[in-house]
Amino acid sequence: IASSCERSPFITYESNPAPLWSNFLCVLVPLTVNFKVIGPDHPIMVSAGEDALLPCHLFRNTSVQKMEVRWYRSKFSEPVHLYQNEKDQAEQQIPNYQGRTELLKDGIVDGSIVLRIRNITPSDHGQFICFFRSSRFYAEATLELKVTANRFQCVSLHTLGVLFTSLLCKNCEKIYKYLHGNKYLIMALQSSRERCNTS
Repeated sequence: IASSCERSPFITYESNPAPLWSNFLCVLVPLTVNFKVIGPDHPIMVSAGEDALLPCHLFRNTSVQKMEVRWYRSKFSEPVHLYQNEKDQAEQQIPNYQGRTELLKDGIVDGSIVLRIRNITPSDHGQFICFFRSSRFYAEATLELKVTANRFQCVSLHTLGVLFTSLLCKNCEKIYKYLHGNKYLIMALQSSRERCNTS
């Protein structure tokens, strides 16, 4: 919301003895009504190991070439990718995405950009936020990325899962010792098997 002051047509300014500031009628104008970021209305499905393309664009095809474009997940201060001052700011990326992202700018003058994330892993599963900011306005959209395992991975994980479950049932002490007591590794394996079964 921004304020916009205009002279009122209902005031006779020459004969009005009121202070100068009253010669203007100030009206609140919702200037951000057309500044809207739009992303896909459905989850983006990608298999582990492949590249993901996350698109978003500004309503009314406004150029974003001179704007800030930030992709982040849970924390605004930890960008997955940052475009600022008309160039990519790779040094500000969080470590997990350094060297893995590319901002495709073919449609940047029309308000469209696409973030490519290479070599998708299960840790990329979840929400990504696309944020645009100009000198006067800002807006964002949330996209959902769903990572699925490919067929070979599912077969391998299923086989390993059966093996680990069998060993755990027979001798919990030995298997935990073998895994250095890392129960989270086993939980992660079981979670992966569930993802395979539902994909």
